[in-house]
Amino acid sequence: MFMADFLFEEISLVLTGIFITFLSSFLYTINAQGFVSRGKYRKKEEAIFIFLGATVFLGLATPLIHEVSKLMLIWVPIPSIFGIILLGTNFVLHYSIPSWKQTSTKSVLIYLLGVFLVVLGFLINIYL
Repeated sequence: MFMADFLFEEISLVLTGIFITFLSSFLYTINAQGFVSRGKYRKKEEAIFIFLGATVFLGLATPLIHEVSKLMLIWVPIPSIFGIILLGTNFVLHYSIPSWKQTSTKSVLIYLLGVFLVVLGFLINIYL
């Protein structure tokens, strides 16, 4: 029983980290050309305040997101969680890298795999 509790806690922490990463990618991105927030390159002074503000905000939000992660692990089937993570990761990466097209063949296949996993998880949950 102890091992199951330990694995549950560790997996919920990983899921929390993934959610925090997703959220931060919408607040700002850093690339070779500079610091981008709200679609605009920012000066160093602005970047520092945005980065610190995002860090404080996400730090304060982490306990809440961790509880949501735990609930998600309890109520959402594991294949569906993988599908959601795959969909979110594909979207965030394409959102962060403008030269990557959301509608390329590989991207669409990844989206379809994510949707398949989400549906599969719920079907397994219903019929088992």
